[in-house]
Amino acid sequence: TPLAVIKSYIEAIKDEALTPDIGLDVIDEQTEKLEQKVHSLLYLNKLNYFQKQKDKVKEKCDVSKIILSSVDKFSPSRTDVEFVLELDKKNNIFRGSEEMWEAIIDNVLNNFIRYAKTKIKITVKNNKIILYNDGPNIDKDILNSIFTPYEKGVNGVFGLGLSIVKKTLHFLNYDIDVINEKNGVKFIIS
Repeated sequence: TPLAVIKSYIEAIKDEALTPDIGLDVIDEQTEKLEQKVHSLLYLNKLNYFQKQKDKVKEKCDVSKIILSSVDKFSPSRTDVEFVLELDKKNNIFRGSEEMWEAIIDNVLNNFIRYAKTKIKITVKNNKIILYNDGPNIDKDILNSIFTPYEKGVNGVFGLGLSIVKKTLHFLNYDIDVINEKNGVKFIIS
């Protein structure tokens, strides 16, 4: 876990087995990972709380704003990837709060950034959100379990991100389908 790595690097620095500059870089990287995991766990707990008060959640959100904000957030980390946006101005209001949709879009984009080769495309039309990246297909053995918390995914990566996406969408009465395309992967929210 990130915490175990952080502790071991601190010990190595104390024992002078490592120089502080090398150790601090690793500690900083692991702290970021730990922070993401803590945020994910907190969000899952909040979602469980919301599910008990389902009738009270009646907010609506302009998903286009969230998408633009998320792309601004993620695009600097992959300047080699082109982001293509097709956002219909008539069908961009979806059930749920901005916080929920930010969690959904950010978690999907976090995965897409990891696997895209050259392109990420997001389309909002006909009351659907279609997210595509031109990365490798998802193995058929993994395809049905990518939304399971801590399930080993592509390249052996474990996480909560796609589980949060699925739970949040289910809570808002939306479905998500994952389709392997000829050159890439498509997530369809409807």
